[in-house]
Amino acid sequence: MISRLKNYGIEVQAIEQPLDLSVPENLLILGVYLSLPDIDNRRRSMKITEGVRAAKAAGRWLGPAPYGYKSFKGDLIKAVLFPNEKAAIIKKIFLSLYNGEPQSEIRHGLKKKGHYFSESTFSSMIRNKVYAGQIYVTGNTSSEGYYVKGLHEPIISVELFEKVQDILAGNVRSKKKVNAKCFREELAFRGLLVCDNCEHSLTGSASTSKSGKKHNYYHCNNCGMVRIRAEEVHNRIEDIFEEISIKKNPKSLYDSILKKIIQTKAAKRRSPEKLEDEIRQAEFRIRNTEDNLADGKIDVPTFNNSINRYKNIITALRTELAASTDSNFEYNRYLRKGIDLLSNMKEFYAKSDIHLKRRLLCSTFPDNLIFSRKNCRTPTLNKAILLIMSADKGFSKQKTDVLFKNLTYTGTVESIGVEPTTSCMPCKRSSQLS
Repeated sequence: MISRLKNYGIEVQAIEQPLDLSVPENLLILGVYLSLPDIDNRRRSMKITEGVRAAKAAGRWLGPAPYGYKSFKGDLIKAVLFPNEKAAIIKKIFLSLYNGEPQSEIRHGLKKKGHYFSESTFSSMIRNKVYAGQIYVTGNTSSEGYYVKGLHEPIISVELFEKVQDILAGNVRSKKKVNAKCFREELAFRGLLVCDNCEHSLTGSASTSKSGKKHNYYHCNNCGMVRIRAEEVHNRIEDIFEEISIKKNPKSLYDSILKKIIQTKAAKRRSPEKLEDEIRQAEFRIRNTEDNLADGKIDVPTFNNSINRYKNIITALRTELAASTDSNFEYNRYLRKGIDLLSNMKEFYAKSDIHLKRRLLCSTFPDNLIFSRKNCRTPTLNKAILLIMSADKGFSKQKTDVLFKNLTYTGTVESIGVEPTTSCMPCKRSSQLS
């Protein structure tokens, strides 16, 4: 700041400590002058913090008295809390909570009697352990905070306070449990579908007809323009998954491609015999290193470095050996399992539970399905499924760019075919196999 003021033609001077700042050596003295007050402030702050912590550890309440207490300070004693005429209100609040009365009703009843509490203030008050005679001591860098018995008289017992806290915690858990009901089989995709009119998420609920029968609906609470029977939505989604499948010809092609990929990866690996031979060589070098140490040819640090290096080599070789014997089988099994899944997507979807159905929908349609009363569309599709279905269309006798009959795909669809683009036709692809 002194440098900035100097640029404006302003010279900074202290009356009791004048300095000629045009002399470079005086900047050192200026640094000392500026550092000493800062050090003093920091030291004073540490002393105050420790004093506050010591006072709280002794059971004293610092700061304004909480609701229900008054602060008293005499000539011979320091400030101590004493219950005032409002302490009865605090006790009544905790007893009402213990008896199961909701917080909103308690606040409303107090407001009628002229005692207003905001929701946040009330929530903080009923969780303040000072009413049970406890004082919280803030921890420092080497310890955590803790409670001590205060010097003031408690308004309620510790047992009542703890029981009320258990009730409050139970209410939070029950609320979370209620929210989990969104994963009901009747409304399995609530929150995953999008309104076609305003692009807000569709929620779901049940309504009762005049005959007394309940019907589940997906609907938009934002614009109110979309309201569809849940059964109809589920049937549409099932029809969409029925269209995602691999037919016989492309399945044979994928099997051949996977077999070639596995063989290529296996060719790059070293044979088990070669790996076992390298392990034996490393073990032989460990024995030689031990002999060299016994003969005094190497010192202990060199011995330790060599042994650790050879042991790391052996560990890496054994890991590679285990992978080479198991990876081909596992790789082949998992990839074929994926192809079998895509070949029977509808059957897999029908047998899945509600959580797996939701995961399947999210992975297949990353940006969710957009529903209207008559149409269903999506802007994006899983790239692997898009490639498979596009290639599958290339095998069909009827060449068409329409991937789904029951779904409008609004994303950029690749033209059907498997031939790569050519330099002379960068924007077109062949629609048939050559």
